[in-house]
Amino acid sequence: MKIKLNQLDILLEVAAQGSIGKAAKALNLTQPAISKTIQEMEAEIGMPILQRSSRGVTLNEYGQVLLRHARDIDRSLHQARDELDHLLGKAMRQLRVGFTAAASYGPFTSTMIQYQARFPGVKLVAMEGRLQQIHHALENQRLDIAVITAGCDITTSGMYYEALYALSNTIIASEQHPITHTTSLKNLINYPWLDWDEPGEHSILAQVFRRYNLPLPQNIVHCSSPWIMARMMQQADMVSMWTSVRLRFPEYNINLRPLALREVLPATSIGILCPNVGRLSTAGSTFMEMLRINSRDWLRENDALEMVVRGA
Repeated sequence: MKIKLNQLDILLEVAAQGSIGKAAKALNLTQPAISKTIQEMEAEIGMPILQRSSRGVTLNEYGQVLLRHARDIDRSLHQARDELDHLLGKAMRQLRVGFTAAASYGPFTSTMIQYQARFPGVKLVAMEGRLQQIHHALENQRLDIAVITAGCDITTSGMYYEALYALSNTIIASEQHPITHTTSLKNLINYPWLDWDEPGEHSILAQVFRRYNLPLPQNIVHCSSPWIMARMMQQADMVSMWTSVRLRFPEYNINLRPLALREVLPATSIGILCPNVGRLSTAGSTFMEMLRINSRDWLRENDALEMVVRGA
């Protein structure tokens, strides 16, 4: 018999769910795709394997034989994966990952946890910094890979960059800020500002004001700590541009609020940066693939709906 592994996966799910519809939903497939796979398996063995009723589907005696062996194969594959992970973990000694603060929310944190659990023998080092600091550390081989926050006109200076998703941006201030109505960037220029980066082409705030042909505010405090920023905004009439994930943190969303602007702010890209993807270590390649998968899964969750810019 020429039964494929993905066909056995579908058989296991149909048996577990007792329903083609539920199995399709669990596997993120369509019901016709599930039905076609079952028909292909029945054609291969020359016998029907399902019994249908108003309550769903069950496996008949031919299906039960196939199911028993499918479970044995599934167990063997899991054992093989465990053994391969053990060998891979022994081959990998260290992974140094850089990240910007906004990139740490969601899939990055879950990837770090899963990676450590899967490869406990690998020394995992994580360093937070701003984009220019991380870029410099990658160039000088103090980091292997990074997950970064970048503006829409990111330049990577010959490095490999892969976008994962994009976050919306908002201008925020304290609840006590005098601006209470819809406003524009022009009306905010004379207020003190907080920016993550020092002045320069890479500053996302500078990109925004340049986009609308406006001069940068004269009074800008540059600070890389969101906690200090939040405290300053709470105690003074200051404004700042934050990605949408910032206000998800309880310590920030109580006393800070988004301002309604007429301008549309550009999205901020979250992506992977490394000097040369072709020369990335096995440790780095494995982390990258896990992050891709976790990012795709996270984008399907309700948690991401209010933060992610679709199609950016």
